[in-house]
Amino acid sequence: MIDSIEKNIADWRITINDNGITGRNKTNTNKLNFLSNDRVCKVVGCTGQIRINKTSGLCTIHEFHEHDLYLELHDPEGNLVSAPAHKDIIDALIEWSSSRNFGLLPFFSSLSFNTLGNVPDVSTIAGKTIHTGVILPSLDSIYDSLIQVTNNYFPINNNSSYQPLKTPRGDIPAIVLAFTFAGLLICEEANRGDRWFCRIIRKDESKTTQLGAAMPIAYFATRIFPWGVEMNKSSRNLTL
Repeated sequence: MIDSIEKNIADWRITINDNGITGRNKTNTNKLNFLSNDRVCKVVGCTGQIRINKTSGLCTIHEFHEHDLYLELHDPEGNLVSAPAHKDIIDALIEWSSSRNFGLLPFFSSLSFNTLGNVPDVSTIAGKTIHTGVILPSLDSIYDSLIQVTNNYFPINNNSSYQPLKTPRGDIPAIVLAFTFAGLLICEEANRGDRWFCRIIRKDESKTTQLGAAMPIAYFATRIFPWGVEMNKSSRNLTL
């Protein structure tokens, strides 16, 4: 199992945990045998045979990740609160920022720049697939880097950052929602993405096939684009 990490803000607690094989395990889309030079499954300890030209490098048993990151949110009383979905957090932050004439585009742009391609997939994080000579960033350090980004736009010494915002899961402070969103991006990128593998291992980011954490950021883009018509509700259907 991948070790859990914990962050605390405004007396709320956020953890990222691993469901292992009991989660909603996604397909491993990394092309681990992109050189087509191996006939053995690339998962550590597996001796399953594959076709030499099978670029995934995975046998049929290991086509899916065996790890699944998920986020938990606890309120100041220690109660487990179902974390709002990406879209609900974005909607709440947009409504809050609009009333304060505070543009969120720089915040989401910074999150995108610091997340996409910087989060290894869960199989790599768990050591199920190994890339010789590559030093992996820890989940904790990745989250810390996104917290630094968040603090630039939601200062911890500014009362506005702690304004409670309405969500389907109840009222949650803006800064807690921002921290939660950053954590959800990490989970999304690790569980679904192949951008880190393409950028770091294949040395060609253009080979990326999965949106990963770009999906919720794309929703934000649909919400703020000047369509010329009311899109607050229908834009939710544009990114599934």
